[in-house]
Amino acid sequence: VTSLHEAFERAAAQLPEAAASPALRAQADAQRRAASGPFVGPPVARGDVLTRSGGTIEQEASVSAAIKWPGEARAGVNAATLSGDAANAQLAAAQLTLAGDLRTAYWRLAGARSAVDIEQQHVATARVEAEQVKRLVQAGVQAKRDLLVSQADLGAALGRLSAAESELADAEALVEALLGNAPGSFADETLSPSTDIEVHPALVAAETKAKAADAKAGYARYSLRPRVEGTVGVRRQRNDPRGSYEDALLVGIAIPLGRDSQAVADASGTRAEAFSAGAEAARIRARLIADQRATLVRLSIAQRALSDAEAQQSALREALVLTQRGRAEGELGYIEYLRARQALFDAERVLGAARIAKSAAISNVNQTMGVLP
Repeated sequence: VTSLHEAFERAAAQLPEAAASPALRAQADAQRRAASGPFVGPPVARGDVLTRSGGTIEQEASVSAAIKWPGEARAGVNAATLSGDAANAQLAAAQLTLAGDLRTAYWRLAGARSAVDIEQQHVATARVEAEQVKRLVQAGVQAKRDLLVSQADLGAALGRLSAAESELADAEALVEALLGNAPGSFADETLSPSTDIEVHPALVAAETKAKAADAKAGYARYSLRPRVEGTVGVRRQRNDPRGSYEDALLVGIAIPLGRDSQAVADASGTRAEAFSAGAEAARIRARLIADQRATLVRLSIAQRALSDAEAQQSALREALVLTQRGRAEGELGYIEYLRARQALFDAERVLGAARIAKSAAISNVNQTMGVLP
């Protein structure tokens, strides 16, 4: 894996929504086929034979079916189509959510790696300093106090390195949970231009879900109407078992005398779902507008913070050079030098964190714009 895009492609293949997508599409197709017919459910065939001791005197065969109301089939097909669209939109939204998780995890890992690298450099410098001071103390050039201070500085550096390595282990575990193994270093993402919020996957998924719920509620209203059942059949009968049959055409209609209580409850549930989905879409729209504005502000702050950190690190590096010169000339002592060096180390930590923060801010802007890696 050499880029965030490749990492995303690997992780997206393992999404539960991706595994369920073919089944959901098949379900939507089946619902469309079922809704497009003129009947509610399959027709029912029935056959009856009436016999007496002398033989058969009556035979009857019929077919009955519950008939859909005008417009019901169209409403059902529309509801099934929108349900399939909602499933596809939910997959796109899930992919964007995964991209956000991956971006967050990777830049946390990058920040932890940067911190470990910086602390390792500081430990190496502190160890060399401690050895040099020890030799100078043994030679009688420096005071023992300087040795104790250098050893304390080395211990503090080792403690910071341990903390950074612990954070690195946590960050690697988070990335490995998404990818299976921790990747190498990635380049920064390209900052995406502002996009129309109407095409943001999260908003599209929410609005498509609201439309699907509304269509489902409209379709459910037909179930509140009396469900008419029609019957067509043929009857053959005779009064004498030895006589000839007389044929008759049967046409019947059955109308319920009340409404189905379960259908009423289901229709109320679908209406509630439609209202909830519409409110959720409005909430997501407002949140995305605020998030996009906030991430652009945070990116500007991160860029400014990086410039400030670079200037601070440059100034402190020059100050350390001057402090080393003053120490060599005997104007400054070891403690002053140690303070200057520690200030530079602190600035390098800030600079490393600022670089990662700027890279992460670019990814966050892309995330809120709905752009995949």
